[in-house]
Amino acid sequence: MDKLANFTRHYPRSGEVKYWKKKGFSVDATPRIPTFDLTWQERDIVKSIENEICKVQNQGYKGIIIGGLTNVMVYAWYIAQSYGLDVLHTRGRSTGSGYKIITHTRLLDASTLYLGYINKN
Repeated sequence: MDKLANFTRHYPRSGEVKYWKKKGFSVDATPRIPTFDLTWQERDIVKSIENEICKVQNQGYKGIIIGGLTNVMVYAWYIAQSYGLDVLHTRGRSTGSGYKIITHTRLLDASTLYLGYINKN
């Protein structure tokens, strides 16, 4: 069975583990995605994720599992930048009266990213 690292923010539920096992994968339940707070800059986030992915690769994992609506965000990021648009990410919290944005960041241009990007810039 190929090993998959958990790049979500939660421990997989038993149904998720069974799903991947049926697909021929062994899932490490420990969430590997680093914890970021509002002070992290986008470059720091990319470097942290790249470092964790390097660890995963060196430990013999064949892939990572990402969760949530990540695919939608990735596609929107890539397509919008292809049309020359900036892509912003908001960070916020739920409040008694709804959702409050605390801060936002501009995502890095997808076309500028490559392995070792942060270490070379």
